[in-house]
Amino acid sequence: MNPMTDRLHVLTELVYELQIPRELDEILESIVEHAAVLVETQRVSIRLLDPSRTKLIASVRAGTPLHEDPSVEFRLGEGLMGWIAKHARPIRSGNATMDRRFAHRPGMKDEMGSFIGVPLLAGSVCMGVLSAVHEQEHYFSEEHEQVMLLVAGICGPYLEIARLSRLARVDPLTGALNRRGLEGAFPDEPIDDSGIVRPLSVVITDVDRFKEINDRFGHAVGDEAIKGVAQLLSTVLRVGDAVVRYGGDEFVLLLPGVDLAQAGRIAERAQEMIQKLEIDLGEMKLKLTASMGVAERLSGESRGDLIKRADEALYEAKQAGRNRVRLAEKKPSPPHP
Repeated sequence: MNPMTDRLHVLTELVYELQIPRELDEILESIVEHAAVLVETQRVSIRLLDPSRTKLIASVRAGTPLHEDPSVEFRLGEGLMGWIAKHARPIRSGNATMDRRFAHRPGMKDEMGSFIGVPLLAGSVCMGVLSAVHEQEHYFSEEHEQVMLLVAGICGPYLEIARLSRLARVDPLTGALNRRGLEGAFPDEPIDDSGIVRPLSVVITDVDRFKEINDRFGHAVGDEAIKGVAQLLSTVLRVGDAVVRYGGDEFVLLLPGVDLAQAGRIAERAQEMIQKLEIDLGEMKLKLTASMGVAERLSGESRGDLIKRADEALYEAKQAGRNRVRLAEKKPSPPHP
């Protein structure tokens, strides 16, 4: 096989994978892996613009991170990638750090010799940047640039569809699922090989006296509190669990395969972590507490009824003095008169 045939084979494989319905992260991973082969380098990354379209956020990469802090961000127009995102035009540089558009970031682990980056477009609007680096100077050729542009052109429409699908299911403030996302994440009753229905539990939580926080310190501080709680809740979960922003300061933790006792322990751990959270207000630090209600799904119970029982347990926790966990009884709630 000659190099052209090899590249056509890789491109064909990428196009085939793009046509398989998948989540945005899976699509991004496939793109960087194939692009790394096509431009013959180990380090390829994709950064997508955040919902405010003001900064590029590291989304996925092939190879090891170039920086000590892999989450380093670039504002629109800042650095090589920020320039590409702002102008929707490619850059190919044989000596990246000497390029006038280069923005230094501390903690760079290796030399950044050559750089190539192209915009990922949805129509005429840039949604992110596909880039590659190589430690050798003047490594990337015009042919490499054309290949990267071709990959970006092929992948753009698929990325936009996946991105819009995620935006419809994700809360933009916290990155947690929203109510629509909960509908897709809520599993049917799974039965294992022995015919036993696996448990499913939910934890519903909200920040104690959140309205007072908003009224006293303003909505910007309230938003920081919400984001901090969402991040902490995500750290107590396993792969396959989910955090859902159910509304305002209220979150639902979806815990497949977890019974009531286990879910109660997870809730207590999350509650302890929230008590340690501090929101920096300059001259003072705001400390938070949260109340939690926990319920395990009954046989045949709907999503709404399960969350209702967890919400009733949350109400009991609030009535008992807040900053505590309450478990719902393993029986249906009595009908309202």
